Amino acid sequence: MRMTLPLQREDSDGYPIATLSPNGAKGRFGVSYVRSIISQAGVGFTETAPDEDVLAVDGSVDFAIAPARIQVKCSSRFTISGSSATWHSELHWRERWSACALPVYFVLVIIDFDDRAEWIRHDDRGTHQTAAAFWVRVNRLGEDQKIHVPKTQRLTAESLNLWAKEVEECF
Repeated sequence: MRMTLPLQREDSDGYPIATLSPNGAKGRFGVSYVRSIISQAGVGFTETAPDEDVLAVDGSVDFAIAPARIQVKCSSRFTISGSSATWHSELHWRERWSACALPVYFVLVIIDFDDRAEWIRHDDRGTHQTAAAFWVRVNRLGEDQKIHVPKTQRLTAESLNLWAKEVEECF
């Protein structure tokens, strides 16, 4: 049985309990979703502190040899199905990513619904996130302003084996 929650919940005194904007909530969900996959792989993740994202990354995946950096975006503009998604990149992102000698990955978390109540389902079998993440390496992006994210590159725990290998190849 699915329960639909109002977008803006209130406490018993009628005060809103949500402190994040809709976009802020979406951003936090995206990072949390990616963190859960990285955790499933048994790898550490260090999140970039707010206002310290001067390298245009949200965090580092902490492999034993060295970290890989990631930028996470979460969107409901796309559907999980399909062959690819395209995201506009900013010049300062590309400049910072290309200056990095280690891999930098752009991770796009797609949620099929704008309604926060649909992002996570709770039922008798467990808690299920209604999302999928896809990735592409971006520190070799060049001048292209668009990031083309192939949906064949779904982020899974196994993806981190490839990322670790790409980090190791830098040495």
